[in-house]
Amino acid sequence: MHVYRWDLDKTYLHTEFGSVRALVRTALEPAAAKRNTPGSAALLRALQQHDPASRTTVVSGSPKQMRRTLTEKLAMDGIRVDKLTLKDNLGNLRRGRLRAVWGQVGYKLPHLLAERVGHDPGDTETLFGDDAEVDAAVYAVYADAISGRIGPDQVREVLERGGAYTDDIERGLAALAKAPRADAVEDIFIRLDAGGPLERFAPLASRVTPVFSWLQAALVLWRRGRIAIPGVQAVFRRCIDQGDLASASVSGLVQDAVRRRLVSPEQVDRLLVEAADLAVVAPEIRRSIEYLGELPPAPAPAPADPISFLEHTA
Repeated sequence: MHVYRWDLDKTYLHTEFGSVRALVRTALEPAAAKRNTPGSAALLRALQQHDPASRTTVVSGSPKQMRRTLTEKLAMDGIRVDKLTLKDNLGNLRRGRLRAVWGQVGYKLPHLLAERVGHDPGDTETLFGDDAEVDAAVYAVYADAISGRIGPDQVREVLERGGAYTDDIERGLAALAKAPRADAVEDIFIRLDAGGPLERFAPLASRVTPVFSWLQAALVLWRRGRIAIPGVQAVFRRCIDQGDLASASVSGLVQDAVRRRLVSPEQVDRLLVEAADLAVVAPEIRRSIEYLGELPPAPAPAPADPISFLEHTA
């Protein structure tokens, strides 16, 4: 079985956190008013249609009070969610756990580890997040922990550095002890929303794939056999329409994916031959890839360093 684990705010939904007014508006707006990040619903639908036996889980920092609205929104998008975990901010406030209200490491990592308990070692996963919080570090630690590349001591250190409370740390470590060890995480996609250089993800380069658009993730997932050509075309269409992308922008995103070796020039060419809906942008995409010329040798993979990433993020 394959599992897709998603975040919501700024990953699946376009959410504004820039002001108190924006936060209140986000909390009160009905399901029909909520906007998707470009291509997110098309991508998740394509994944589920290609593999109906897959599971989709969501761990979000949105408050529990939004469950009905978020469930309605996902249903409107034609998305099946097997488990939706939301944050108990009201309960944390009542208990004086202020770090838990704002912190994400001590919330998301224990929940992810707990969800892995009971899985078969052969169950694989793909994770989706954004760069607004600490999804990249949490996902990288999760992947390394369930694979056995790091142990409980390193997980504890990450949770402590992330401001987790003692009970959350112990809950996470207890779940890790029960979870089967397997190199289960195929991909970690982090949607770049906050801007800034790709170099800031260098400490996690061996685990995390930053993407400027979900169409770049669609290319990787098609290469892996997780979605079919119609799904890729649907994601491209929605990214173009919802993201207001010109053909030059689309070709630039594909060129960047090739340059970073997310997909090869030969694979892009095969996609363009088979995907009739992309005929309009195909010539410009091919020209942009030709412009790259021969790519330099790929750098040697390095171990992930989530502590360094967290310190830099903080």
